[in-house]
Amino acid sequence: MAEKATIEKILPEKASGANGHGPRETPRDGAPRRRGPRHGKAEPGRWVREAKGILALALSGFGVVALYAYDPTVHPLDQSSPVGPVGAWLGWGSFHAFGYAGYLFPVLLALYGVSAFVRPRVAHGWQAGAGLLILLVSATGVLARASDTLAEYRLHKGGVVGWAVSEGLMVSIGTAGTWIILLALIPVGVLFVTRIPYSVLSRM
Repeated sequence: MAEKATIEKILPEKASGANGHGPRETPRDGAPRRRGPRHGKAEPGRWVREAKGILALALSGFGVVALYAYDPTVHPLDQSSPVGPVGAWLGWGSFHAFGYAGYLFPVLLALYGVSAFVRPRVAHGWQAGAGLLILLVSATGVLARASDTLAEYRLHKGGVVGWAVSEGLMVSIGTAGTWIILLALIPVGVLFVTRIPYSVLSRM
């Protein structure tokens, strides 16, 4: 009888703790567990991203002015640019290397800056680098094939890079193959940069 009474006394104590009317179990260290306030981690990253976007837009504007003010028929030392000597030398270097395809740099910088405030965002990391490289190769090559040399400096509209790409493809795959490859690379580069499938655009 004594053992039965002891069992009946213990069971109600366990049951009362289970339905919330009795003492609840506490962690082993004796302190109740409390969930700390959740601090959003998105806010600091967002303002940093927007600051980078504003800087990218400013650099894009600087690059556009530098390229627009550069005259490929005038010697770099005789150039006068509204963005100063830095802009003049930047325009010369960009045009000498990539020709008019150098405008891709400020355009992509502008896309990166705008994507900091709107969706969808452009690609980052190796995808953006690969897309930029593909677009540069294709654009400079197309400009080189479609242009004559400029003035006494014999600068192609595709720059030195465009001349090298065009001549390399011409030797290996001929004129028709060069045009096919260069034109096919343009939509591929756009896909890498924007990450927007063309099938999505066709349904809009």
